Amino acid sequence: MRNVEELNEHLRPLSRVAPGRPDSHGSGTGARALLASIVAQEPGDAAGTREPYSAAGIQEPGGAGRAPGRTRRFAARGPRRLALGLTAAAALATGIVVGPSLLRDGRGAAVSYANSAMEIHLEGDQYVAHIKDPFADYDTYTQAFHAVGLNVALRLVPASPGGAGRILGTMIWDQGSDGSGPEVRPEPSGPVIDGVSLSVQTTPKGCRPGQDSRCAMVMRIPAAFTGHVEVKLGRQAQPGEEYANFDSAMAPGEMFDGVKLREGRPVADILAEARDRDLTAVFSLIRADERTGGLSFEPMTAGQAGSDWTVWNAWQVKAGVIRLLVTPERLPENPFYNGSAPPPAS
Repeated sequence: MRNVEELNEHLRPLSRVAPGRPDSHGSGTGARALLASIVAQEPGDAAGTREPYSAAGIQEPGGAGRAPGRTRRFAARGPRRLALGLTAAAALATGIVVGPSLLRDGRGAAVSYANSAMEIHLEGDQYVAHIKDPFADYDTYTQAFHAVGLNVALRLVPASPGGAGRILGTMIWDQGSDGSGPEVRPEPSGPVIDGVSLSVQTTPKGCRPGQDSRCAMVMRIPAAFTGHVEVKLGRQAQPGEEYANFDSAMAPGEMFDGVKLREGRPVADILAEARDRDLTAVFSLIRADERTGGLSFEPMTAGQAGSDWTVWNAWQVKAGVIRLLVTPERLPENPFYNGSAPPPAS
């Protein structure tokens, strides 16, 4: 351990190679300059004097004295210890110090990439990405995925306290100009693209990145997929920001936790519920397309909704504000549970 500590003491004042720069490769000029500056730092005698060594470990008399700075004293070292020190210095100059690493197979295809926020490697017909810091600078992700030929974006979106650190959705686009694309089949664990699954999970299972210690995101992407993937990850919303997880108002821990609207309830009842929770209510009118059955929502001004109208769903807008989705008449069934729209998260 003492040798390692002494080596670290030598390395602190030396040149550094900035990750991602053209000269940051082990064979680049920056790395060679770093190695040269490392091997020029020599142990002196017991009195603190120094004589420089060449990269071959041969002492060169008459060399320049040490640079001004902190006074260090070292006992003289034998050739074997010096050789070990130079080997460790060379490893630093060509590995950890230079930052991101990229491995390719014999054909030149990238099979592995790692930086400070994530690492990605090829496993059979999938790339597996372990994202250690989902809240790092956006460029660290695009850099890593592009290095292995994938177009994947990790997008941070404002969310309620219960949604912060949770995966809020995955979107997939095909880049085929002729409209043709891979066969995408939905599965409970995630979409299957041309027979290969695409999934986004957390490990340990159920943990929340950025909220729970040692929690990481794990993404599996088909290696042959040429489209675009966007994963939304909730971050804590700033005051006044609207929530991206608006449709989870009735989920556990959210602002309308415990409210049941499967059968619909009168506006007057739900307004009383909102007041009990210190929430302000706004309204949207539900409109159904007669041809397709799809739903659209038209914002309403305060007072337009009658107290006897029916509330079929509730969305959280931002801290302290809930949106009630209503119709003036009572429908035969809740349109959010008949396939017209995604059901509420509850």
